[in-house]
Amino acid sequence: MLKVAERAFCQVNHFHNDFNYITMLVDFFDSEYVSQHYSLQDETYTIHLLLWNNKPAKIVFWGVIGFYFFPIANPIGLRCEISPSQFFCDMLSFEFETIPNQHEYKCYEILNVDEAPLIKVVSQGYNYIVE
Repeated sequence: MLKVAERAFCQVNHFHNDFNYITMLVDFFDSEYVSQHYSLQDETYTIHLLLWNNKPAKIVFWGVIGFYFFPIANPIGLRCEISPSQFFCDMLSFEFETIPNQHEYKCYEILNVDEAPLIKVVSQGYNYIVE
């Protein structure tokens, strides 16, 4: 299981560089975005993709407390923040009155070919499933 460094406070880094992120968790280069679904009851957010070899795949995030979606290009990969972004801090502040030193949430990003985020999800974890 991948361990993510967490911080007890939310300090936003204004410089975007690779030191703020874990290396790509899942690579789906040349895939195509198909659809998404959020279930309030299950607290899950599912993203459906069509992989380069025409196999359907999905990423199912669980324990979701927030996400945003900019469908402007096809996705290439999934990464996880190490240093908290403003979005991550905002979502945590909705969940907690005071953000605790330890919590189960991480901020995941689905990236485009320029490594800009298409989708950001704050959740407790995810499953990547190729069907």
